[in-house]
Amino acid sequence: MIKSFLAPALLFLSSTAFAQSFPSEYGQPGSTAIPKDSVCFVAWATNGTLHRGFLDINDTTVMLDGSNKPGFGTIDLAFGIAQGNITHVVSLGDSGYATLTFDQYIIDGPGFDFAVFENSFADDYMELGHVEVSSDGSNFFRFPSTSEAPIDEQQGNFTFSECEYVDNLAGKYKCGYGTPFDLDDITDNLLLNKSAITHVRIIDVIGAITGTGTVDQYGTIINDPYPTPYASGGFDLDAVGIINGTLSLSENALSATVGPNPSRNEITVITAGKAQVSVYTLSGQLVKSYAHFESSSFSFASNELTEGVYLVTIQTETGNAVRRIVYLPE
Repeated sequence: MIKSFLAPALLFLSSTAFAQSFPSEYGQPGSTAIPKDSVCFVAWATNGTLHRGFLDINDTTVMLDGSNKPGFGTIDLAFGIAQGNITHVVSLGDSGYATLTFDQYIIDGPGFDFAVFENSFADDYMELGHVEVSSDGSNFFRFPSTSEAPIDEQQGNFTFSECEYVDNLAGKYKCGYGTPFDLDDITDNLLLNKSAITHVRIIDVIGAITGTGTVDQYGTIINDPYPTPYASGGFDLDAVGIINGTLSLSENALSATVGPNPSRNEITVITAGKAQVSVYTLSGQLVKSYAHFESSSFSFASNELTEGVYLVTIQTETGNAVRRIVYLPE
């Protein structure tokens, strides 16, 4: 919800009786917030669908402009690069959700794999969302979320909280800073191909501590601003950016492994048949290239590289693949 300042005094909720176990806001030690203009992003959502929730899921008779659902923004505002603008968003409403797709696969690579951007105007004001992924568009798997926010008093439109209270929930960080997600946090399942994620779904958290509310992986109520019966009610989605991904949707047809990741002294490429292997910087500069080889396993020293992230391309007669690898010299 895009917050309106209606009073000079704001209510701050804080309690030392509750744990604060998770990373803090951007700029603080241990924060995982990622600026929208970070070079780690290789692509952004290009399409998607929207299912609006209610203005107030616990009272669906609440109406605004003739509708009981919010109407701020359109789904296309969530496509492309994060804007970091509080009005360049689509509002989901209570339990509403947006499902985004991409021109390439998201893969389970080193560290975080993608990030979700919301439009919070402050480090300590959070409107949260669950995040789910799918590799077929039908079977979705949720990141295991945790909330330690106090539930003794309902958070409202003028309530502040702390991002240290929550984990694996979108909207943890303020406008312009993405909340990152690591596919490794989701339990392996035969119905989920972590090397070919095609869909990311963001589902608004209903912050009600009574009535219909939302819980985390442990069944704990997630307390965030409620009710928010406004045109911009619920989670406000700015963008979803890919950190680990292929260059196109066709690349995953080739089975190829590059590792270890991170690498400290040697990089091994495993694929079927002969291949052309090239190493590039993230900006596209060719670092080294190797001619075709017959073996299914090929290794090369990485000590010519400087510390950082690289793209390793594998070209064969049956297809191409791109893998990201981190080089951390000993």
